[in-house]
Amino acid sequence: MKKDIVTGDFLGIAFIDINAKQPIGDPLVVDICSLPGVTCPIKAGTAFSTTQKYTAPKELPTSYAIGIGIGHGQPPNVEPIACAFTLVGIDSGPADFEVWDFL
Repeated sequence: MKKDIVTGDFLGIAFIDINAKQPIGDPLVVDICSLPGVTCPIKAGTAFSTTQKYTAPKELPTSYAIGIGIGHGQPPNVEPIACAFTLVGIDSGPADFEVWDFL
């Protein structure tokens, strides 16, 4: 990553209904610096990995997204640090689809 991970930064994981533009169930949000074995700050460019257990919702629509993000701050003032998402059951999402709206 290009930015340090510091106290208060979070990891968020969410299943997202693309059509309704709503999270499916509750997103997982964890404070990175409070994870066991993590010492902050984590300097930019340093390898970092974590394993989180997050059970998929029982009911999923035929098309949805899974979003993962690392951010700094509290909604609505979140500064994105890193993010990724994948679409399931659809080739492309809406043009205005923004992962950060759901984490």
